[in-house]
Amino acid sequence: MMKTITFIMGLAVMGGLSMPAHAETVVLAADEWCPYNCAPDSDKPGFMVEIAREALGRHGITVEYVAVPWTRAIEDTRNNKYTGIIGAYYGDAPDFIYPEVPQGRSDMTFYVKKDSPWNFTAESDLDNVSLGTVADYSYSVALDSYIEKHSTDSKRIQIISGDNAMEANIQKVLHGRIGAFIEDKQVMDYNLSAPEMQPMRDGIREAGLLPSPDDGNGIVFVAFSPNNPNAQKYAQILSDETKAMRKSGKLKEILDHYGVQDFGKDVP
Repeated sequence: MMKTITFIMGLAVMGGLSMPAHAETVVLAADEWCPYNCAPDSDKPGFMVEIAREALGRHGITVEYVAVPWTRAIEDTRNNKYTGIIGAYYGDAPDFIYPEVPQGRSDMTFYVKKDSPWNFTAESDLDNVSLGTVADYSYSVALDSYIEKHSTDSKRIQIISGDNAMEANIQKVLHGRIGAFIEDKQVMDYNLSAPEMQPMRDGIREAGLLPSPDDGNGIVFVAFSPNNPNAQKYAQILSDETKAMRKSGKLKEILDHYGVQDFGKDVP
């Protein structure tokens, strides 16, 4: 056995075989937010996961993706347990390093029980509903401020965390424990399309769209730890390669796999 190993190593040196010693790997974390990022072991891990793997892979960088609760994903990435987070608004982690070019777009939508008369047309409408939200999610500067101001008043705001937050909020609306909740429309449409979700789908309706904020919270990114020395490099690669993939058609190919439209301009 030793002779065989020695022989192979000799060929590598003499023949110039590629023997990479230090393959570069980044680990991205997020709670499951399909179709942006789905089950890590799935053949459809999420379009933002696929964008990151394609972009960084072109530079010899391997991308691993783990699903953890959102709060933990942010905290552990900030502490360098993970390299970056998936599906981040600027407001989720303002200190993180963001690409110039987004990897997705989010339309935050209010949902209520099907027979509810409540609709969102202006911020004042929030005075008349108990709103379900997810811990440490950023929605917009205005709504984030409203949530923080009323976070201890369950008649106005109810905050949940952990896995299956979306499904939990749907159940709370259906059982009358909250009057409305807010969630990304693509996430709702994608998840409620499953046959087993029909009872939930039939029991709720859209009740208004959160206006696209001027703070950029309508666009989402793969964002990197401010304490990782390579964060700026990774962000620049994602920016450059997202542009290149849009031009080549590779981006459309990835998005088509999830039934998602291109999220728009290269630079917000």
